[in-house]
Amino acid sequence: MKLPLDRLRPSSVRTRRRAVLTAAAVRAVSVCGLIVVMLCLPASPAAQQRIASLNLCTDLLLLELVEPRRIASLTYWASDPELSYLAPRARGIPKNRSLVGEIVPQQPDLILGGQFSDTQVVSLLRRLGFRVELLDVPLSLRGMRRHLLAFGELVGEPARARRLAERIERGIAEAAALSHPGTRSHTDAPAESPPRIKPALPLAAVYGPQGVSPGRDTLLHDLLHLAGYRNLAAEQGIVGYGTLSLEAVAMARPDVLVLDNLAGNRDSVAHWPMRHPALQKLFAGKPVIELPSRWTVCVGPPVVDAVAALAAGHSKGISDASPPSFPRKRESRRD
Repeated sequence: MKLPLDRLRPSSVRTRRRAVLTAAAVRAVSVCGLIVVMLCLPASPAAQQRIASLNLCTDLLLLELVEPRRIASLTYWASDPELSYLAPRARGIPKNRSLVGEIVPQQPDLILGGQFSDTQVVSLLRRLGFRVELLDVPLSLRGMRRHLLAFGELVGEPARARRLAERIERGIAEAAALSHPGTRSHTDAPAESPPRIKPALPLAAVYGPQGVSPGRDTLLHDLLHLAGYRNLAAEQGIVGYGTLSLEAVAMARPDVLVLDNLAGNRDSVAHWPMRHPALQKLFAGKPVIELPSRWTVCVGPPVVDAVAALAAGHSKGISDASPPSFPRKRESRRD
């Protein structure tokens, strides 16, 4: 028996309409749910990590790139104004002495150290299940950009790291341009002019406690080169850090003296060579530039200030140089 079609149509239409509305509702709920989930999910898992630092250089980069709420702890050096240019920003953030007993209660998701971090501490933290990443903190400008970008990826802030690297590079270029104001190289001279002999760069001696001086493959060597100086320690064959004797400095007769690493107790025995009368007599009337330790202890924005200070030494001739400023021993009080 055949059923009339007119009886089927209304129910078929209603069924189809109900199915369409149900499907549309399901899609709407799915889309809304997806939007809610997307809004709740973090942009990057790394950007939600709580991070602890075992190294001053990683302290400073964390303060530059990461929100304070994400920093589980920094080393106590981060609050030392002689070593840390971000000491005010480090206030209020928990501190550690790179000890396992201090790090474990903080339960960080990521722990950052450097190539010189205590291997026993690192090994124990890893055995306890913590993720510890050791970075090759650059000891010179070479590899600075690569290090900053890798650090930014590690902590989930690649854009900020890229902007920081560009800011440092731009600042260094501007500061280095001040090293020879008003001069031009022979490549800028008219074609008909005979080529000029490029004058020798002035010789700089960097002198620190115990006569320690940076040679090739160091940050200060790169900064001296950018500022238009030769480095006495490098010319003496020193690679990395070595010792310059007073006799070597006196015989070389440098044009400028750079006092480095004066942070800490200036009354210490290590600072005695820097107050030696021979050194003061040798540089009387010559530029003496003091670089705060916080400018050169790590590769970062303060290296721009260091290059600018070194470049400014070119404008101080023998006639207008200020009297040398050497670390002075504090007078003991007698009651």
